[in-house]
Amino acid sequence: MKSYKHKSQSRHLVLLIVMSVTFLSFIGNPVETRKLTAETNHSTLLFSVPISNGITRITGKFNEYTIDLDYVDGDFTKSKLSATIKVESIDTGISGRDEHLRSADFFNTEVYPEISFESKRIEKTEEGYVAIGAFSMHGVTRELELPFVITGVDGENTIGISSRLSIDRTDYGVGNDFKHSAIENFIGNTIHVEIDFWTKKRKTPKK
Repeated sequence: MKSYKHKSQSRHLVLLIVMSVTFLSFIGNPVETRKLTAETNHSTLLFSVPISNGITRITGKFNEYTIDLDYVDGDFTKSKLSATIKVESIDTGISGRDEHLRSADFFNTEVYPEISFESKRIEKTEEGYVAIGAFSMHGVTRELELPFVITGVDGENTIGISSRLSIDRTDYGVGNDFKHSAIENFIGNTIHVEIDFWTKKRKTPKK
């Protein structure tokens, strides 16, 4: 009986030691989150759309945006990706066309000044990763899968990221009521998006 009691106490002691070591290890090595942001001077946010039933296409970009990465413990699947685009900064190279895109016929920037994305989770894929989250444009929010690959890492804060995806503008009511006077299906529904950026350490806001 004493032998059994002694063995039981020994097992409890071993379990207590293991739990203590685990707890102390966790306290000594907390999860690290690096606050990173896109360095826009060396990044691009491009789009293209087919015109006149695909005979040609126009391309453009957004010049003002933020892309933030909360990089958790060196693991993208624990991390968070978010972005905000200033729609007013749309730039297709023709000022008259850009003003039309800002108007109520398309983006209606006075009412909907921003496009945003915030990931709910990031999953590993065969090609790289996919960030799944809420994408909001023109007053409509839908779940979006944003695939991306890591193009390179340089030190702790510089990570290169590239993404290619397509969005149906009609899902968000962008240009749905616009009709060209002479050409049917003048503007394609599918917008092709190309995002390439690298990160830097996010600045701490001044109090």
